[in-house]
Amino acid sequence: MKHLKTSTLLALAALLFVCGSFRSLMAQSALEADAACFRYDSTHVQLELYYGVLERALAFAPVGAGDFSAVVSARAEVWQDHVAIVKEDIRDTIRVHGTREQVDALGANKLMGIAAASVPYGNNTTAAFIWQRGDNVTKADTIVIPMTLPDRTSSHLTLGGIELASAIEKSSGQQGSFDKAGYKISPNPSSIFGENYSKLYYYTELYVPQTLIGSAEPAEVVTRVLDPAGKEVLSSTQKVKLLGATMPVIAALDVDGLPDDSYKLDIMVKLEDALQAESVKPFFFTSGMKLSEEEHTAAPDVSEDALFAASDFGKLSETEADERLAQSLYTAGEVDRKAAKKLGSLAEKQHFLFNYWRRKDAAVPKSAPLAAYQEFMKRVAEANKMFVYQKTPGWKSARGRIHIIFGPPPPRGITNKEFVSESKPYITWEYDPTQSIRTTDGQKPLFVFLDRQGGGNYFLVHSNVVGETSEPDWYNREALRLSH
Repeated sequence: MKHLKTSTLLALAALLFVCGSFRSLMAQSALEADAACFRYDSTHVQLELYYGVLERALAFAPVGAGDFSAVVSARAEVWQDHVAIVKEDIRDTIRVHGTREQVDALGANKLMGIAAASVPYGNNTTAAFIWQRGDNVTKADTIVIPMTLPDRTSSHLTLGGIELASAIEKSSGQQGSFDKAGYKISPNPSSIFGENYSKLYYYTELYVPQTLIGSAEPAEVVTRVLDPAGKEVLSSTQKVKLLGATMPVIAALDVDGLPDDSYKLDIMVKLEDALQAESVKPFFFTSGMKLSEEEHTAAPDVSEDALFAASDFGKLSETEADERLAQSLYTAGEVDRKAAKKLGSLAEKQHFLFNYWRRKDAAVPKSAPLAAYQEFMKRVAEANKMFVYQKTPGWKSARGRIHIIFGPPPPRGITNKEFVSESKPYITWEYDPTQSIRTTDGQKPLFVFLDRQGGGNYFLVHSNVVGETSEPDWYNREALRLSH
């Protein structure tokens, strides 16, 4: 995972204060942001904002033979009572190497960043991440995050904010941007679990009054997951010894198997059975592309070895395995993408592919072995037949990729706009509403493909589907810029 340079980052737009619900954090598919506050002293808090930007949100331009670069352009602000108290511009340059087609297909890599500012206690504190489209500040995507500041009382135990994380591991010893209390905490600014992460990690801080430091009685921290109706579906308890004024609280919950829905993470601190403090954080769970940490076995009457031998994975050549791997990663999450990069031998690639698709079987226990893989390869074949362009196979095209991931759109949802004097040709695909395709605006899933050169090679220029390129002004920005 790549990391942007750490900056003093945090922001808001007063007009959008009402958009502070959890779903507002998903305002743009390629952008993520979340924030948490921790006590700094009796007058200030440390406000930290965590953000993620998919590479597909960047406009890469050629800078040399096989080299491309894109400028990261964002703003950061903190507001209190409708007055900006922190403003910061964020600038960075990302460089990649590859062909134009490879660069246009970017999107899986997530550029992660974290920023912090010391903010005085105040009313109506709000943070946001403002992503500028180039240098045009009038066209910016803003993710707004109303903040809850930690209680600054010194009379009883209190809690800081909650940072949701995709992973927590021991620090390497060199202080990094994501290090806290001797651990490297990888934030999950989308607050979505289940797709790439089967465990929900969190970090918070317990603030201890001077009179309780060194107490023989530890505090009891109870962590619960509540469904939308407020019913407890998961819980865990840990003891925290009160050894200092600030005690880190780190925990992990196995959320694999939760129904797709929104939830609340409820953390309660008790001392001698009396409730001392409570903090709540919303999050989402979706099992659409769930990755389980467990090894799943085949049905009892078919061994995994026999199933592997009967499949075509063990028969793949090096070239075929590399191609099948690239195709399969269209549906993969970040964890599997990272694992795929470490594969070396042909046997490793073959078994990785087999295990990957067997995990897909586990999501539908009653399905036939490798049924999802067979359906996937059927779509690959269809894409190669329908969307080939010159020497580029159809599965590598924008329409081919969408066809493989989401299947074909209904015929009534396809609109084909041929070349006219005012506009380049473009095609729109509109899918019927379905829970398996999440959109950023609640509307029908939409994809817009534009023929930039007029030769039949269509690029994806806009979609309202989570994780895809989002450019609502695509027509004015691209379709009207005729190339002749």
